[in-house]
Amino acid sequence: MRKRCCLFVLLLALLSPVKTEGDTEVKGEPATPSSDEWTEVEEIISDEITEEEGVLVLNTHNFERALTENKFLLVEFYAPWCGHCKALAPEYVEAAGQLNNESSEIKLAKVDVLKHKQLGSEFRIKSFPTLKFFKESNREAPIEYTGKRNAKGIVSWLKRSIGPSTTFLDSVEARMECEYQHRLNRFHDLFCAVRFNVILCGYVRYTHTCISPVESALAGQVESPTHVIPLQFDEPQTDLVIDDEAGLDKAELNKFIKTNQMELVTEFTEENNLKIFNAKADNHILLFINKTTEEHNQLLENFRRAAAVFRGKVLFVSIDVTGDFEHVLGYFAVKKQDVPTIRLINTEKLKKYKFPYNDLTTENIKNFCQDVIDGNIEVYLKSEDIPEDWDKDPVKVLVGKNFDQVAFDETKNVLVEFYAPWCGHCQELAPIWEQLGEKYKDHENIVIAKIDSTLNEVASVPIKGFPTIKYFPADSERKIVNYEVSRDLETFTTFLDNGGVMPHVDDVEVDDEADEDDEADEDDEADEDLVSEIAFAACKEFANEANDLLQLIAPSLISIININNHYY
Repeated sequence: MRKRCCLFVLLLALLSPVKTEGDTEVKGEPATPSSDEWTEVEEIISDEITEEEGVLVLNTHNFERALTENKFLLVEFYAPWCGHCKALAPEYVEAAGQLNNESSEIKLAKVDVLKHKQLGSEFRIKSFPTLKFFKESNREAPIEYTGKRNAKGIVSWLKRSIGPSTTFLDSVEARMECEYQHRLNRFHDLFCAVRFNVILCGYVRYTHTCISPVESALAGQVESPTHVIPLQFDEPQTDLVIDDEAGLDKAELNKFIKTNQMELVTEFTEENNLKIFNAKADNHILLFINKTTEEHNQLLENFRRAAAVFRGKVLFVSIDVTGDFEHVLGYFAVKKQDVPTIRLINTEKLKKYKFPYNDLTTENIKNFCQDVIDGNIEVYLKSEDIPEDWDKDPVKVLVGKNFDQVAFDETKNVLVEFYAPWCGHCQELAPIWEQLGEKYKDHENIVIAKIDSTLNEVASVPIKGFPTIKYFPADSERKIVNYEVSRDLETFTTFLDNGGVMPHVDDVEVDDEADEDDEADEDDEADEDLVSEIAFAACKEFANEANDLLQLIAPSLISIININNHYY
């Protein structure tokens, strides 16, 4: 029996090197601790709380006491072998020291999950380090820490988290002293000043007032029934218009805030790529530049001017190709000699577009964005050049540029394997595929072919697992038949001799072991690639590790990224 080769398996294997008792999986760095490290060690029997460099050291016995004695408690769940935890340690200690020096009610603590698995299981720790914030001794509903992983970011996030959700402005003077005065929301009767901090339990911090002088000082006249919420964030103001009858939709507000918290042009770095990923913008336009050149400042300025026009519609991202971003260049088929250049990707429909102009002027960039939004530009698909000897051997070699011509030939029945060079199952299939090609090499209307899907994209066939096998019957309707039974010479032969009809299930061995995640969903009309969906889910669930995945399993993951529809 067999399983399909899919990114899901690879990601889970990488992110799940160890497992605790019960259902809690601990995902992190590939370094796997020895089995004896998993032995639960409960040497401390009392509930006394000790400190290490200002950080409380917690275990299963003193955890409840720590919650009871501290109104606000940030807890780091870590593993001693975890590199991310080691990198965080000095920042965590510095943050604890700053809060202690300020006599803050906030305390920082840590738990070694390898020693205290019960706590890891209770709080569903899936990656290292995981930080959870406990308020008012509430053990049942801790808040996930979402701030930056440095001392300044930790302290800032915590202080915002314990502050009041709203601040009432009872005078113009109070408004002038408000720390959120430059990030304003205005209502006709209820005036709110909104600042994006962090969404905790679904709430957004805001400031409000009902004092008309304050409203006048802030915004002047506002026509009813429209409510306008402007958010500046050091960029040109963007307004969210709210229908008086429909009211304020929470999801729409969250999307608006996440979109407008971004700078007009965000530089792609390892530190902020997840911030880009989480931005609620379907269209991302990327400027590939070399910062060592004299022209890069002018190019960025042109890009920035265009960004101001499309804020909320297109997310503008710049990438310095002198950095270690080969995976991004490979995904968009951009070579360093092509720079400067521009690409655009729709992350919802997972379609890419190539900049059609020679000059990267503001007007050309704006026209490009608008044409993509209006559907006036064709999707860009990667393709190798057609090999001169592509049809010399029994198994024909297809690329993006000659795929349609061969696969949709009305006089031929074509069986195509979509493969990845790194895929083990594809490697196992290779000799069988060669035998199949040899068997039908002289057949007048049957063609056996293959295409490397890591380097070639086909619009009509979204690839969702490897190997994927499709049958293209000889007719004018451009039909595509999914091959979903055993991959052996006998079954392939029966399938082809039956004119692309699946053999009866009783006559062949079906892959019963292939689980839902491993099998390819061969829905030809689906826009999203399963590989991409898995990558998206993995990045969301294991955000702490996502930045390092590329380095951990290169070069194999580079190939994977090149065939999925996710450039992060």
